Amino acid sequence: MRHVPLYASGDRWFYRTVRLVSGLTLCATYRLSCEGAANLPAGGAAIIAANHKSELDPFFVGHAFRRPVRYFAKSELFANGALRWAVTELGAIPVRRGESDRAALEAALASLSAGEALIIYPEGTRMRDDAVHEFLPGVGMLALRSGAPVVPVGLKGSDKVIHDGRPGLPVVRVKAGPAVDLSGLEGKKSEMYAQAAARIREAVEALYESL
Repeated sequence: MRHVPLYASGDRWFYRTVRLVSGLTLCATYRLSCEGAANLPAGGAAIIAANHKSELDPFFVGHAFRRPVRYFAKSELFANGALRWAVTELGAIPVRRGESDRAALEAALASLSAGEALIIYPEGTRMRDDAVHEFLPGVGMLALRSGAPVVPVGLKGSDKVIHDGRPGLPVVRVKAGPAVDLSGLEGKKSEMYAQAAARIREAVEALYESL
């Protein structure tokens, strides 16, 4: 249980309870370890950009940091009343997969405007192989529109949580790096968003290689 804080400051009882239980479970099951948590500011808006391998990634990444985090979750999870309450209490923002979702974008910008930390998986979907894929420009757009620092996170091992259709017991490691320098971007907005996304991907890939 290396550098895995089991408590998050400043959030509601349900979040704190789930964090404690899930943290103990993940540490015992996957020997979860985290590095570089100090790179996330203790307060204020921040984007946490990570590669995405498993449905458990929001827990793995969220447990790296002491402060509460928010994240995107598929809109289907919000269809049931009890489940909707639970995922909302855990900080989820609904997003419609496979299509442009302006409501999700506005909710993300509102979250950052409120000084919250938001986990984003810029690959757009789970990737089951051991690589960092191209990042979609949406992460660059959020970063440049909000002005929030982007903390890159490399995630190693979670692609083996389910391996060949069977549950596995991999060692999972999470490493956060310093905020990505997004200065000096030029061109049209769309070009700047793509450039920002490429820089963020390079920062995540560098961490991933060192895990």
